[in-house]
Amino acid sequence: MIKLVIFDAGDVLYKGSKKEMVREVVSRFLAKHGVKDLEKAIKIGGEVWSRVEKLVKIGKMSLREAHEKWIEALGLNRKLVNEWSEIEKSEIRFKLFKRTPHVNETLKVLKRKYKLAILSDTVLSKEEMVQKLQALKIDYKLFDEIFTSHDIGFEKPHKEAYLIVLRYFNVKPEEAVFVGHAKDEIEGAKKIGLITVVFADKNVEGDYFVEQFEDLPKILDKTISP
Repeated sequence: MIKLVIFDAGDVLYKGSKKEMVREVVSRFLAKHGVKDLEKAIKIGGEVWSRVEKLVKIGKMSLREAHEKWIEALGLNRKLVNEWSEIEKSEIRFKLFKRTPHVNETLKVLKRKYKLAILSDTVLSKEEMVQKLQALKIDYKLFDEIFTSHDIGFEKPHKEAYLIVLRYFNVKPEEAVFVGHAKDEIEGAKKIGLITVVFADKNVEGDYFVEQFEDLPKILDKTISP
């Protein structure tokens, strides 16, 4: 019997920003502060960010510290971190993402029968994730708990990421469903015995597949649940 549904966040509950749109925001910031060779700066910044982002995602570094290191690597004054942090929030985190169609209506249907949770690999804390969900008009109160890799110290597909969620709700792997889109995360969930549902990506193999988010209740009720 299914008791818990665990959702990945990005590309499941909402669609991520396009790289070229993020690049545009970064370019404006750099140009404003006198960076001439934008191509070189973006390349250097990308290399630095890829390193520090990994640390932020598992809670080994704060997002502010990561932004400071990124800014310093570009030869700018670290005091600009406040300005960049506000730009990152307003122009990237809260603006360049879109809510998945029918997400709130579907979650309300599922909430009648199951516990709901988010398990997201992200540089954001739970509090910051809630702010993002609010900005995207996703009803975060429908979730019984929200887990971020930044808070728990583990990213998927590490088994401990899934097990932390299961222990919190005191449910067995076979009593929970993981809804995701990435191959490694789906495989990680399957390895510990979670039932997996792949959302929207037909190239990823899970136990079940849904093209539209609103089809989830039908899959859970008729196919998985007794």
